[in-house]
Amino acid sequence: MNDASHRIYDARSIANFILDRADEDRYELTQLSLLKLIYFAHGWYLAERGRPLVSQPVEAWQYGPVIKVVRDAFKDAGKKPIRTRAQRLIVLTGECEEVVPALAAEDASFVTSVYRSYKHHDAWTLSEMTHEVGSPWYKVWNPGASVGRLGLRIKNEEIRQHFLDLPQRFIAQ
Repeated sequence: MNDASHRIYDARSIANFILDRADEDRYELTQLSLLKLIYFAHGWYLAERGRPLVSQPVEAWQYGPVIKVVRDAFKDAGKKPIRTRAQRLIVLTGECEEVVPALAAEDASFVTSVYRSYKHHDAWTLSEMTHEVGSPWYKVWNPGASVGRLGLRIKNEEIRQHFLDLPQRFIAQ
C-alpha cells in the first residue's frame, strides 16, 4: 500500500476490531487490556510502517498509555470484561452510532497479528510492559524535571523509537 492510500484510524475503530477478534476467540478483554493492545498495535505500526495507526493522541496515565476516546467509550465496564462496542456522537443528529471497524485488509492483518501476539498476557502484565524504565510512558510519567506537557501526551516519534529499539517481541505476519 502506498502512502497516498494510507488511512489513519479512529482508535475506537481499532478497539472494536480487536473486540471482534476477541469475541471470535471467545476471549474476554477488560478496558485495561484493550487499551494496552491498541497501544502495542500503534507502537509496532509506527515502528514497522513509519506512520501512525490511530489519529488520537496517546496519553500517559497511571496504569500506562491510554487513548482517551477509547477509555471514555469503555469506562463503564470498569475492571469487568467489555460487552459493548465503542460509539461516536453524530453531531448533526445528536445520536450515537457504533464505530465500524473498517480496516484495510493489510491493516486488519497487522492488528490481528499484534492482538494474537499479546492477548494471552493479562491486563496487569501488559501494563507493566508499558512501564519499563526508558519507555515512552516512563519518560513522561517520571520526567525527573518539571516539564509542561498537555495532558501528559506521549509523542508518536518517542513511541516509534521505543518500538524500533525493542527486542522483537512481535513479528508481523
